[in-house]
Amino acid sequence: MTWGRCLRCGAVGEMEEDHPDGRYLGVPVVDAVTGLLCRPCHLLKGRMDRAAGVEGGQPTVRLILGRRVTWLACLASDGGAVLLPAAVVADFIRVLACLVRQIPPDLPFDGAA
Repeated sequence: MTWGRCLRCGAVGEMEEDHPDGRYLGVPVVDAVTGLLCRPCHLLKGRMDRAAGVEGGQPTVRLILGRRVTWLACLASDGGAVLLPAAVVADFIRVLACLVRQIPPDLPFDGAA
């Protein structure tokens, strides 16, 4: 636990350092990438991960992208503006860039939502 502001609801106080990319065998998939969430928002994110089928398991490109989508959906679910510190955005870009490098260049995109 650390002191800060929740990225989702804006509450100030003791926060949990959430690993948006998850953990594998108890170790963060991307160690330095964290986002502060208050306890209720962290629990909500866990429920959303489970509902989306992206909780646990060996890290794959699909799983990490799914966790990132779920993380953003969780942040946006409060209904207010999502204001992210530059360091969180930079970490997000770094992880997405790593994922892009692992996707075959000719993999088709069907655009279905």
